[in-house]
Amino acid sequence: MNGITRELIYSPGTQASPLLAALLADPLCNLHERDGKGLQQGEIGLFQSVVMNFFQDYGREFPWRSTSDPYRVLLSELMLQQTQTERVLPKYTDFIERWPDFTALDAAPFSEILTLWKGLGYNRRALALKKIAREAVTSYSGSLPRELEKLLKLPMVGPATAAAVRAFTWNLPSLYLETNIRRVLIYFFFNSAEGVTDRELYLLLNDLMPVKDPKSWYYALMDYGVFLKKMIKNPNRRSAHYTRQPGFENSNRQIRGQILTVFTERGKAARKDLYRLLSFPEERVDVCFDALQEEGFIITTEAAAAESEAVYILKEIQ
Repeated sequence: MNGITRELIYSPGTQASPLLAALLADPLCNLHERDGKGLQQGEIGLFQSVVMNFFQDYGREFPWRSTSDPYRVLLSELMLQQTQTERVLPKYTDFIERWPDFTALDAAPFSEILTLWKGLGYNRRALALKKIAREAVTSYSGSLPRELEKLLKLPMVGPATAAAVRAFTWNLPSLYLETNIRRVLIYFFFNSAEGVTDRELYLLLNDLMPVKDPKSWYYALMDYGVFLKKMIKNPNRRSAHYTRQPGFENSNRQIRGQILTVFTERGKAARKDLYRLLSFPEERVDVCFDALQEEGFIITTEAAAAESEAVYILKEIQ
């Protein structure tokens, strides 16, 4: 490994040279062929060595990896959901500089949060972040709870995000499964198998996880998954839960984002303003607008005889 630079591994469009290919360990087994029998201890040790040795030489560095602040860990996890690290990094830095903790974020106008969030997409995450900040301040003294069941009650905090917060903040053993980790597990332990379920992967994670340092372990698994993505056909396609992420262009996500941009830039708008400003059919604008209103992004401020003349603003999150 010593002759291969980190830049070579992670440069976009890198081709597999013989040296680089040598880093790619062979799959260990197909657990579907073992009739319910699990891993042998030697296989667990070998897998852990491959992953941790790779991480020691080629692990990536990000600012959210050098902190145990629950706010910064949660912020990074919400930003990284379905978003590439290169897009997240500058936004993460901007957020931390402007709102360094839950207390500062809780006091910030939602319109400002949404404006800074622009470019990350999936604006529900920004709304959830604002609501979590309020819960952190009012219920947890500006922090987050350690208990899994309490974390899962927070907006948009599912099993993966809750596990990440526990592992990366307090280094607690947690079952953290995301797309890069899923890729590694399917590649190594379900060689050529189809229809691999997340339940199987959670059981596997439980057997593989070193109890002493789950934080480094999960960073190592993710980085090896990023490496695999550049080297082989995506094993995640053999997951029972695999779906392709729909394109952004001409999608409802694009319309929703443009509607929210109108409100952050203009402060208020009526439906007829949206029809004029957006280059989409009125019926599609209506569908997206109604969804945003139902989700708590937008409220009306003035009743009018015609709904298209009512004036709306972004709802301030309390």
